[in-house]
Amino acid sequence: MLDRFAAFLDRHARVLLTTHENPDGDGVGAAVALACHLKLQGKEARIVVTPTLPENLRFLDPEGWIEAFDPAGIHADLAAWPDAWLLIDASEPHRMGALFATFEGTRADRACLDHHLKDAPKGFDAEFTDPGASASAELVYDLVRPRLGADLPPLMAQALYAGLVSDTGNFRHSNSTPKIHQAAADLIAQGVHPTRTFNALYQTATPAKLRLFGRAMGGLQLREEGRFAYVAVTKQDLDACGATHEDLDELVEEPRKLKGVEVAALFSEAADGRAKVSLRSRERVDVNAVCRQFGGGGHRLASGAKLEGPLDAFITQVEAAVARQMEKDLV
Repeated sequence: MLDRFAAFLDRHARVLLTTHENPDGDGVGAAVALACHLKLQGKEARIVVTPTLPENLRFLDPEGWIEAFDPAGIHADLAAWPDAWLLIDASEPHRMGALFATFEGTRADRACLDHHLKDAPKGFDAEFTDPGASASAELVYDLVRPRLGADLPPLMAQALYAGLVSDTGNFRHSNSTPKIHQAAADLIAQGVHPTRTFNALYQTATPAKLRLFGRAMGGLQLREEGRFAYVAVTKQDLDACGATHEDLDELVEEPRKLKGVEVAALFSEAADGRAKVSLRSRERVDVNAVCRQFGGGGHRLASGAKLEGPLDAFITQVEAAVARQMEKDLV
């Protein structure tokens, strides 16, 4: 797959890199590292995200390469700029959010680079996917490491390491394979600082975020004899705490810390008005199978979905789906 991906990149001179809306450390880290690689080859590369680059990921963009999508301003003609448009860390075009309409209007070759468990990607001219990889940053690492030979540029190494950390939960999740640890060790040996990376990614909470966590955990719900725990956050909760949707990051991990919990969930009202769920499994329950019932997906132990309609009704539907999946998997 990586040889095909390298050949795809070789055929293009102006590559636009995007990731899913509300970008995370893996999508951004992979995009920054790949942009660095393309620029070293003398190509033009741009990174555009929507709605903005999260505060805790700004350290990955010291050169100011990442642009926040502005369709009425500097990006009014974005569709005409690239000869290749690459969606990173997702394989469904609609997951680009506000960028989707521009994506549909481009004449560029359209491709995706992803590691999530999905059906065959649609809407692309080429797809480069490997669900066996732990992170999109791992795929970029596997592409650039043998081709550059010597140590990677510090910017690239830092971006890749942050991507690995982000999608493995700082190497705590079950996708923390020996291969991922070897890649991380290689990047650390090249000068990446693990503690500084962790602090930048996870130790940046604001008072508003902590107030939101406290408010959400005050409404903790337990189902299935304590094996399913969830919290729900409404727009009113965000407003009451002075928090933003960005502050929801990592909240789903809190109910998963409870002894005996097999599945944890965070329900919220997404910025686009849809009901949203993030599901996490301790080990045995396939939450990807649950989310796929609602048009979402991700990994077996970490997935998400969105659905039109009121949050309360969505919670009821997901509760039932989780119960059925538990009955199937917890045997």
